[in-house]
Amino acid sequence: MTRRRLATRLGLSGAALGMVAGLVQALAGYGIPEWTGNKLATGALGLLTLALSALAGLAALRQRDPDLSVLSRALCALGLIAPGLLCLTTVGRLWYVPAILLTTAGLLTIENWRATAAALRQDWTRVLLTVLGLCQLLMVASGPVLLMVVGALSAVALATAAWRRSASRRTVYSLVALGTIPFAALGWTAVVPILLAVIAASVAPHNSGALTNSES
Repeated sequence: MTRRRLATRLGLSGAALGMVAGLVQALAGYGIPEWTGNKLATGALGLLTLALSALAGLAALRQRDPDLSVLSRALCALGLIAPGLLCLTTVGRLWYVPAILLTTAGLLTIENWRATAAALRQDWTRVLLTVLGLCQLLMVASGPVLLMVVGALSAVALATAAWRRSASRRTVYSLVALGTIPFAALGWTAVVPILLAVIAASVAPHNSGALTNSES
């Protein structure tokens, strides 16, 4: 079995089990708190788990493409590993097996670690915006439903701003604003959401200026 095929099977298996865990959390999490992390907003967390599991499944399918660039393959790995770790905070013990499967699949997706590190250093602003989006997901994983929804949509906006290479400078600024301002407004009593917005805004011009760079 080839490396990519193994990564695909592990990733799809982890995503499928993750969707089952998300459904259990959404429908019956309140009845088995010792297995689902003893959460209050079980329905919203279950839906978030379903969405992240679907993202991991898409990443597992995408990484099969032999023509992917080094940076795109790293992005697929992130799409597997990030849900694999984040959902440990959304569904508790039910996520142990999916976490192992998705993390392993993500590590297998990286075929050349040295080339990947070089590509990430070259496009570090994109990586930083993506990490900021993941931080938002982590911060809202156990929060109120409204904050969770806004945080998830904000994370998507930041990731889009980071990786949509054909985007104009205005579009990048708009996506960064959508990805930070509503979240900072809801969490204005905390320092981190506001700090996140400042960092993302300072990175955005560099990111948009790098849109013409080719991938390694």
